[in-house]
Amino acid sequence: MAGVAIITEACIGVKDRACVDVCPVQCIYEFDAATNRLVSEVEAGSGIVETEHPASPEAIAVFGDTLLYVNLDECTSCTACYQPDVCPVGAIYSDEHLPDGSPSSAKYNATDPNKGHDHTFFLQHSRDVFASEP
Repeated sequence: MAGVAIITEACIGVKDRACVDVCPVQCIYEFDAATNRLVSEVEAGSGIVETEHPASPEAIAVFGDTLLYVNLDECTSCTACYQPDVCPVGAIYSDEHLPDGSPSSAKYNATDPNKGHDHTFFLQHSRDVFASEP
């Protein structure tokens, strides 16, 4: 079975959203600062919200609306978003192929401009940004 998708720092300031369009379960979210909610659109840029969740204030403060977030509880590990031809900056990895920064670390996306960096932080951060419903 493939691993869940993790979006890393190459997405910061880019947010291409091609991953949103290929996701069959709409588990990729963008932060809406006006409502302090994470929203998943039916189609990128449509404005039609499929699902939303409250954002953890502490966790969302780290990157805010500068990147996209995957809800790991909703991700089905389908592999659609982390195929090399989807994300133009190679920001998405399977959690099984998440580079830890070591020279021998397996790299899934060879085009990642941040290759060699430790991306393991983003695994926990992906969990932390989705606040529990009150």
